[in-house]
Amino acid sequence: MTVTVPRTSAGTAVDAVDAGGRADDLGADTPTDPAEERRLLAIRDLRRLRAASRDLRATLERAESLYDASLARLESGVEVGASLTGVDVSGARTSVVDALSEFERSRHLARGTFITGQHAEGVNTKEIGRVWGISRQLAHRFLNEARRDA
Repeated sequence: MTVTVPRTSAGTAVDAVDAGGRADDLGADTPTDPAEERRLLAIRDLRRLRAASRDLRATLERAESLYDASLARLESGVEVGASLTGVDVSGARTSVVDALSEFERSRHLARGTFITGQHAEGVNTKEIGRVWGISRQLAHRFLNEARRDA
């Protein structure tokens, strides 16, 4: 499905949301329709999650190449400590941790945006739980967290 958003002189409304945070930070471009604002926020947060997912995947692939190099050294008979020579273990570890953290932050934000959007559209927590594959109680907790964090 293609998402179409009207253009403004500064770009799309979604671009303004991406750059400026919440949709209510758009100034004159702030959607007056709550459903439109929810949609724009969902687009923004899903784009952020997609970007975090891509970054995590690329970071894991870079780390995997370091693992492969160390594994090849170990399999050729090099001692454990020497197998790490010339490998930026600390940098790889930090990069993976940072990418995982950003992915989790983005996932949490998107989940909250979608769950609060569903609820605002009249979906009850039992149905939200069914859609997400979680209990009604957990859906309620996520809804409360998202409201608190908004």
